Formats: sequence, structure tokens, C-alpha cells
Amino acid sequence: MAKSDGGAGSDFKSSLKSPSERFLSQTVVHALERGFRTPDDFLRHFKPADLMQGLEGAPDLRAKILIEGAGVHEKIARKKSTTSAAEDLKLALDEGVTNSAQLLTLLPPDDRVRYLDHKKLWAFTTEDEFWSPLNAEADVDRALSRVVYLLENAVRENLLTLQVLTDAITFDSISTRLPLKELQKLVRHALKLGREKKPLSEQELLEAVPLKTLIGFVPLEHVFTHVLVDKVAKPSGFLGADAWDPARPTSDKAEAKPEPAKVEEQRKSVPPPKPNHAAAAAPAKPVQDSLPDVDDDVDALIQSTRPPAEEEARKKVVDKLTGIGRLPPRHDSLTTPVLLSIESMYAELLTASTDEAREMCIRDSFPNQQQLTVALLALIELLDSTIDINDPVIKDADVDSLIKVVLFEERHRYEQQHPQVRSAPPQAPLPPPAPGRRPSVAPPPLPRSALAPPLPEGKRAR
Repeated sequence: MAKSDGGAGSDFKSSLKSPSERFLSQTVVHALERGFRTPDDFLRHFKPADLMQGLEGAPDLRAKILIEGAGVHEKIARKKSTTSAAEDLKLALDEGVTNSAQLLTLLPPDDRVRYLDHKKLWAFTTEDEFWSPLNAEADVDRALSRVVYLLENAVRENLLTLQVLTDAITFDSISTRLPLKELQKLVRHALKLGREKKPLSEQELLEAVPLKTLIGFVPLEHVFTHVLVDKVAKPSGFLGADAWDPARPTSDKAEAKPEPAKVEEQRKSVPPPKPNHAAAAAPAKPVQDSLPDVDDDVDALIQSTRPPAEEEARKKVVDKLTGIGRLPPRHDSLTTPVLLSIESMYAELLTASTDEAREMCIRDSFPNQQQLTVALLALIELLDSTIDINDPVIKDADVDSLIKVVLFEERHRYEQQHPQVRSAPPQAPLPPPAPGRRPSVAPPPLPRSALAPPLPEGKRAR
């Protein structure tokens, strides 16, 4: 196949006869070696009873595990029943005589696939659903590398062809999602092939646009579902009752495992602030001049691959942010986790009494700096449409500066809506409260800062 640029897989090569078994064996090794899955995860899927039952057909290997792992005498180990062997192994694990990592070293990679349940092995490697939007957002490159490795592994073992791969992704999706630079590169390559009277095959496509680059512009959930599940896992018999299967009804998936989006909704115990009717009545005008015409098609494709639970959570958070006048103008381009974090931030931001508390609230609302930066730029565009977020001064600013801009713009909006806060004359001090009663003090307004945040040259000063 075309040159590899993202799998970064293990050097281990399975010697099993079946292509699907080799693929599975190498996939398990890759997941463990790269730290995607752990030996403890393995033992959650394969309890001592499962291991001993699976190794009934390999008495020598089972005896070796009991002798070296559980400390059972050699003469006794070979005569142990499955139930007794499982009890001994469980006791050794409970008492710390051995552990999951040591146990896995006694069970060679190919023997895991040779004797253990394939469906459970596939579930072990994929149970974290790393391809889903809510999980992949935390570390996009890590999730992308895992998907690329699985694709390259499947192609190497002839479980997948490049034609099937590109057909499953669809050429419409590829042509719509590839950025202009990559499309230009592809056109130049196609013209060169035309002069040599060669067709632009899938192999040539991946020579011009490497697999990792191509997959990076397609939703990982689409690739995992329509390529790895439909074209590899299903035909190989890897799917079990608990495995990811896009054909399963949504209600069944919800019963098996709560959707992350729903869990996120349940975690939000703080109610959102009251709607700001003035801001809601005059929402910021979206900036559309810089958007290419293809964005509408891209957004439609992204939405079509979202699971129903995420669509429901997204609709709720969009409605809430609209209600308080804080929905970014280009919210369709933001991921659902970013929108949820913005909503969570505003649930506490407008009630914080100091700039330090507000800054901490903003930082604590986002799981990583990438999401924080994306959200801050989207909010700056909303709060002040005269600021060009594509200006390098803003786009390349550090997070501290972006937070100062957001706080400055929020303070300015507050003072515009409450002019008495800025111009009200000093009031006489209130009499002390009656003994035994606590004074009722409203939270202080957003204070003005002595220094305005950094803005691009030519922007207005507050």
C-alpha cells in the first residue's frame, strides 16, 4: 500500500494462519504497548475463570501460568481442574503473588488469540470508544493514530483493500473535506499521471495525500463505523453483544452504556444564568465573508455522523446559550464538548465576584488548552464583532491574553447595560445591621480593570 505515515505500530508480527487472527493479535499488542489499554483492563475482560477455561486446550501453557504466576507446584499444577486452577490464580492475584502485567508476559500474544474469545479481545481493544467525538476531542492525534494503525493493519492482512476503504469513506466526503492545499496537490498529481497515461487509482491517491492526512479530515466515528466495523470486524466475527455496532438500535446502546453526552448533562448541577433579554434580542451578526461556500456541506456531513444522543445534547446547549445571548456566531463549527464547556462556564462566570475567580472559572470549565483556546476565540468574535479573530495578534495570542479580552468584553457589556454602575455617585454608608442578623449584600458588579487587554492595532479602546 502507500507509504505509512501514522500507524506507528508495534514491531510484533503474528504467525497465526488466519488473516483475521493475525490482525487481532497485532491489534491487542499495539493497544498494550502504546498504553491505550492496560493489563488491568485485560483482566477485567478475562477473569481467572475465563483464562483457565480458555486454556483447557493448552494444558502445558495453563500449567506454566499456575507454576510461574500462582506458585503452584509443578506436579500439582498439571492435575488441577479448571475450577481449582481458576481459584488458585484468583487467590494469587488477590494476595499480590502475581499481577496483571506479569500474567500477560506468561501468555504469548498469538496464544491469546488462539485460545481466548475473539469477541472479548475486540471489546478489550475498543471499549474506550476512542473514535467517538466526545472521547477523541481530548487527544485528537492519539485517536487518529489508533484509527490509522487499525486501517493499515487491516490492509496489510488483506482484510481491507484501498478501494473498499475509499468507497466506505466516499469520494464526496473526501472531495468536500480536503482543504484547498491538499486538493491542489491531488490535482497536480492527477495531471502528472494523465501525461504518463496512468489512472488516478486509490494507491495513487494515497501517494498524493497520505492516509493519516486524509483520515484527519474525516470524522473518526464515520471511518470506524463504516470501514473498521462494517468491513473488518463484522466479517471477521469480532462483534459480540457488548461490542460497538452501529446497526444496533439507539435504545439498546443506551441500556448497555450511558452515552457520554447524557452523563455530561446530568453532571451540570448549577443552573444557567437568567436570560439576558437585551443581548438575546440583538444577537451578534455572524461573520460570513471569510467562510468558504463548502462549509455548509461540511457541517451537514458532520451533523449526519453525530449519534442521536449527542444531537439531543447539542440542541439543548445551543438553546441555553441562545437564551443567555452567548451562542457563538459560528457555533456549527464548534464541537459539542466545547459548547457544553462554554455553557458550564457561564453557569458560574456571571456570579463570580473577582477577576481571579472569573479567570479560574474559565480555566476550570475546559479539559484542555486546545478546547479553551477555540472557545475563547469564538466568544471574542461574539462579544465584539469588530475584532478579527484571524488577525495573528489575536489568533496567536496566549491563553492568558485571550481570557483578559473575554473578561474585558464581558465587563464592557455589563457596564453598557448597567450605566449606573459606572456613573452612580458615592452613597452614604449604610447603617450597621441589627444584632443577630446577617446583612444582605448583592454580589459586586464586574469591576473595571486599570489596563485593557491586548487588542490588534487599529481596534477601539474602551
